[in-house]
Amino acid sequence: MRLTVLLPLLCAVAAPAYAQQNGTGISGIHFNTASPMGVTPITGFGPDNFRSSRSTSLQQAQQLIASGDYVQADSLLATVIGETPSRQARFLKGMTKLGLGDAVAARRYFEQSLYRGRNGHPGAMSGLAIAEIRLGNADAARDILHKLQYQQEKCGHSCDRAGALKQAVGVVEKALA
Repeated sequence: MRLTVLLPLLCAVAAPAYAQQNGTGISGIHFNTASPMGVTPITGFGPDNFRSSRSTSLQQAQQLIASGDYVQADSLLATVIGETPSRQARFLKGMTKLGLGDAVAARRYFEQSLYRGRNGHPGAMSGLAIAEIRLGNADAARDILHKLQYQQEKCGHSCDRAGALKQAVGVVEKALA
């Protein structure tokens, strides 16, 4: 059950970024063929004041999540979150909590990573919607879906968030079906 919900979320975050060959990244994730799994997080959440040790920890956490080792990723991210107000770390922590089946904690972490400027981060919004579905709040998930669709409509196909929004909408629609 966990994988059926978490796998589409991971795909929403990872697949479109992998498809991009220009290296600009999407939704705070950049794929680089030089890393072992091809996954290298960047600070797509804005000025988070990352240092190299934190960035390395976030890379390790993302690789652990991708391999399904949520317990070890959760432990690693607990240390990172204690050292930084990084929204990206909180987003990854939300992913681990979803993987561990703790939808309440996942919701809290996704809410903490949600906003960048005036728009919600598409990955965090889709994660929040999945957490709400797991908590039995389908109406809240539908509200998030409507917000994503509104952002997608305003963005069009040419903005830098278009791919991430399309994937997030797809993940939430599938989770609600």
